[in-house]
Amino acid sequence: MLAVLALLAVLTGQAAPDVPANERKVLTELYASTRGARWTNRDGWGSASSVCDWYGVRCEFESGDAGRPSVAGLSLDSNNLEGELPATLGELSHLKLLDVSGNKLRGRLPEGLLQRWDRHTFELDAGDNSFSNALARARVEYSASGALCSPTEDLRYRLEVDESKHRATFQSVRCVDAKSRATYCLVREGAAPPLLRLSRALGSLGFARLQAEYDFPFTGSTHGTFLTTEAVWGDGAKNSVRTYAGQGPLEAWTAQQLFLSLLAETRWESESRKPACDF
Repeated sequence: MLAVLALLAVLTGQAAPDVPANERKVLTELYASTRGARWTNRDGWGSASSVCDWYGVRCEFESGDAGRPSVAGLSLDSNNLEGELPATLGELSHLKLLDVSGNKLRGRLPEGLLQRWDRHTFELDAGDNSFSNALARARVEYSASGALCSPTEDLRYRLEVDESKHRATFQSVRCVDAKSRATYCLVREGAAPPLLRLSRALGSLGFARLQAEYDFPFTGSTHGTFLTTEAVWGDGAKNSVRTYAGQGPLEAWTAQQLFLSLLAETRWESESRKPACDF
């Protein structure tokens, strides 16, 4: 529809309908802050043509008025964007989709957009970047203190999820059989689940402010389980929490359950054995 309107504008000598000036300003700031001159495809960006004709921009009409387009989508994935996203992106009130995955972005994802994503009023794909408020990797280590191994159960294991490499690896110490104490390492590999939802949840729970270790505060117990969960953010910052027998505040327990859910979310593609695990 917009292309038809643009053609009619050319034939009649009229300017093609364009988005409001504030929206054009926001996109101009995006172009400048992400080194637009180096983008793989920057067709139209920075020109006087209608914003709706710029590469990766999708417009929709406000209230069905063909003369009032607004920016509804930005698809700039794998386009060599560098630098930081401007906070003003949150001012694009009609924006329904932002895809900047597969670039070289850093800094913080704009909070205004993330809050809209939290409320499920906005679609976001920002993987394969280095945002300081988005996880790059996650690790889970589980160990039952009262048992060496099992031939069928995972009593000592490590899960590593690396979103930048799109890979997840699971290693579990298994007994060779029910009567033997000899062990081997069961290895599973698969596609990593996205970590941005976990990032948001950990931020809400204050994971970075939790203690490094939790045990029974006043008494003691034996034959419990040790559970260590580690978050590595896009800028390299790292937070780790280790609990014994489920001890710790509610925020620690909730965060660790979210880490454990990564096991169910991972799509395993291969399984193998090796003599020993790497932990």
